[in-house]
Amino acid sequence: MKNLLVVAIVISCHFLFAQNRIILQQSYFKEKFIYHSKNKSIETFFPANTNQLNLAHLNRDSTPIYSDVENYICNRFLIEVKKQDIKFSITPIINYSKGRVGTLDSNYWPVYRNTRGVYMEGDILNKIGFNFSFCENQARFQDYENAYFNQQGENYIKYYGKYSIQNAMIPGASRTKPFKTDGYDYAYSSGNIHINFHPKFQAEFGNNQHFIGSGYRSLLLSDNSSNAPSLRLKWKINRFFDYQILYRKQLNLYRKLSTLAVESNYETKLFVASYLTFKPSKSISISLFTAGNQLRGDSISMHKLDARQIIPLPLLQNDLLLGNSSVLNGITGVNIDIALKNIRIYGQFAVDKFNTTWLGAGQLGMYYFDAFGVKNFQIQCEWNQVPKNFYAADRAKLSYSNYNLPSAHPKGNNFKELFLKLGYSFNRFYATSRTNVYFTQGGNLQQQYISNSIFSACPSVITINEGNTILENVELGYRFNRLYNGTFFVNYQGRASSFDKIDLTYQCLMLGLRTSITNEYFDF
Repeated sequence: MKNLLVVAIVISCHFLFAQNRIILQQSYFKEKFIYHSKNKSIETFFPANTNQLNLAHLNRDSTPIYSDVENYICNRFLIEVKKQDIKFSITPIINYSKGRVGTLDSNYWPVYRNTRGVYMEGDILNKIGFNFSFCENQARFQDYENAYFNQQGENYIKYYGKYSIQNAMIPGASRTKPFKTDGYDYAYSSGNIHINFHPKFQAEFGNNQHFIGSGYRSLLLSDNSSNAPSLRLKWKINRFFDYQILYRKQLNLYRKLSTLAVESNYETKLFVASYLTFKPSKSISISLFTAGNQLRGDSISMHKLDARQIIPLPLLQNDLLLGNSSVLNGITGVNIDIALKNIRIYGQFAVDKFNTTWLGAGQLGMYYFDAFGVKNFQIQCEWNQVPKNFYAADRAKLSYSNYNLPSAHPKGNNFKELFLKLGYSFNRFYATSRTNVYFTQGGNLQQQYISNSIFSACPSVITINEGNTILENVELGYRFNRLYNGTFFVNYQGRASSFDKIDLTYQCLMLGLRTSITNEYFDF
């Protein structure tokens, strides 16, 4: 089988074409991809690829260059190799930043980020694209962020059916180890290979994350959790229909009961998603999404595979048609993307079944590019609504999650969210403002204050009827390199929560240097 795969790849090279690099899906790159798509709906299952849109060329820096040193820093990677048969680049991943919390006139800097890593990408024979990244991190976060991360930590079994939570889980990254006082130490890596076997058939394999939709949030599949080994197949059926299917190995961070290794393994889940897209015109895409998982191994034993889930046909990935919610669980939904001249309208609708009750979640959003005739001024407005028990399962460990984190919205469920983003850039300078307003109803204080667990109910701390949380994030910066999103920045974040007579307020000012190539969703 291994030899056949090698032969297939070699033979396929005769049918491939150049520019197969994977486009980074951090919000900056994704928004630029949507902006430069103009009135075309090109891709709504991310990451996208440079054979769909040459983003590096379209998004190139037009600021005047006055020296070779400036050109080296602003218009290229740290190391670049360009030969006839290979294009290869390497650049550091950096986040050196410090921040103050509480009273901003304090001289105490209690929050910080120290990230060191490397990012590589390239083409081989102008036919096969690849990327790889590795990051090592030490960080100290705000108290409410710590509470969220610790809530999602790994579970060690104490005795039958009872677990204790240790360490923490950072969204978009990995599990942690303690570091100094209230700090976290964590590392993670990712990599992906993209192959065009034919202009109508492509494949990707690796452990990159995925995102479905044109918005800031996704209610279907988000890059909120952690990297997971996956295989993604893409088939362009004709000018009207595209079909994609994703196979992924996911984890519940529940340690198995016994092991012969240094650490016992986690529980595994098989995740499969299908995505059928209909394009009645170049500016409209309507996609049917179905995804679900089944538990493959828990703390006691392996489970028999329900092979029907791996059949590469729409609607066969969860219990919607196959039934048996004790083995298969997931969601089904629709993604809509409408591209106009300077406006992009998008939305999602999803259904889930909890016990015997059918539940519905929805999203509606809009981009306004070059708003009011002002070049590089962008407005994005989005509404998300997810009811209680959505993404949960009759059998808790079959919840719609990966690494104990929601596979869709970081807030979990039981909320309504209004999201507003304003952004403006001039040459290399930029300013952005992000506002999140959450409305929650029912549950205890911990659920509404942090997030609603989709595994099981949080311990009852203080039961309340309703509440709201407002987050404001304002950033001013200098983007010196658009290829890897290198920036110097000053960032202010305020968070205010009101639950009955309980008011909780945080504010933080940070400044630093970073290269941003992945998303971090800390606005919950």
